[in-house]
Amino acid sequence: MISTIRLAAVGDITLWQKPGEELFRSVWDSADVRIGNLEAPLTDSFGAPAEKQARLYQPIEAGEWIKELNPTVVALANNHTMDWGPEGLFQTCDELKNIGVKFAGGGRNIDEAIQPVYVNVKNHKIAFLSCSATLPPGFQALKNRPGIAGIRVRTSYEIEPSIDYEQPGTPPWVKTVPYEADLIILEEAIQEAYQVADFVIVAIHWGVPPQWCTPFQGLIAEYQTVVAQRLADVGVDLIIGHHAHAPYGMEIFKGKDDKEVPVLYSLGNYISHYDYIEGILDLSSMTMAHFPPSQPENRQTSLANVELTSANGRLKVEKVKIQPAVLNPIGETVETSNELALEIANRLNDFSNQRGAGTFIEDNHVVWKNTE
Repeated sequence: MISTIRLAAVGDITLWQKPGEELFRSVWDSADVRIGNLEAPLTDSFGAPAEKQARLYQPIEAGEWIKELNPTVVALANNHTMDWGPEGLFQTCDELKNIGVKFAGGGRNIDEAIQPVYVNVKNHKIAFLSCSATLPPGFQALKNRPGIAGIRVRTSYEIEPSIDYEQPGTPPWVKTVPYEADLIILEEAIQEAYQVADFVIVAIHWGVPPQWCTPFQGLIAEYQTVVAQRLADVGVDLIIGHHAHAPYGMEIFKGKDDKEVPVLYSLGNYISHYDYIEGILDLSSMTMAHFPPSQPENRQTSLANVELTSANGRLKVEKVKIQPAVLNPIGETVETSNELALEIANRLNDFSNQRGAGTFIEDNHVVWKNTE
């Protein structure tokens, strides 16, 4: 009998208080491996504040709340981990070690930050890497600088002159291209992991929240599909995305040895106290005159339930189930009504099938099954 390994993946986690009893945990607690993005440093040792619009942190006692949440591994590569300098990053790493939670994506230099972390489960080894395309200045780890594993993205803007003349104010097309040097570093780390692990997961902080997107360009930036295909080509088995603060759906890429690689573009927030409890977010450097209002999708979220089975000496994704949920008034994921769950599932399913994923809806879940 082929044993199944169950992964549960969620999006952003930022705690300001102990999560409540309503937190939706059944999918999470029943999984063999639990994965999330730790969206802010755990610190009471603040370095110089980063030069950016908004800064986050979690109180040091949040380490105990995370321990109770019981993630197997968390991603550190995101646009807030270095909000309070290397001091905040180092204290976060120390606290995660103290509570027994594995992590990837941050370190004292790029070699540490890009290093895969390994999880052993049911006689299989799973590799986990974390990187971020959301890179405030100074956040990217270098050979001689602490920080996060990053993929820089070059942005330019294109508009047809005749449209500009005839329809002034039309938004330009946003062109995005990942830096080749950063992609190569990540590819080499994935290739290393592929040699020693039976399954390789990359968590990527990337993308654009819905309120910042232009309708005619859609929700996915150009660089995201480029990065996804490059990583699939060198052996990644599953890509988990976050940053957009809303659930998006999935796309399937053909990867190494022709395997099907699910890319979960954005799962939304799992616990996001800073968005919903006043006084947490440091906006003292805010200079933006126009900040787009939240959309209904920002109150929606999802959990991914991923089933792995053995195949030719390795593990493969057998099935992905995305379970819709919503955020309660303090930003914690809770179950919702059947009607709203189906509404969210329909949106995610439409998104996924527009990208050729071949998903379907079953019991208000968005489901993809491997046909190989």
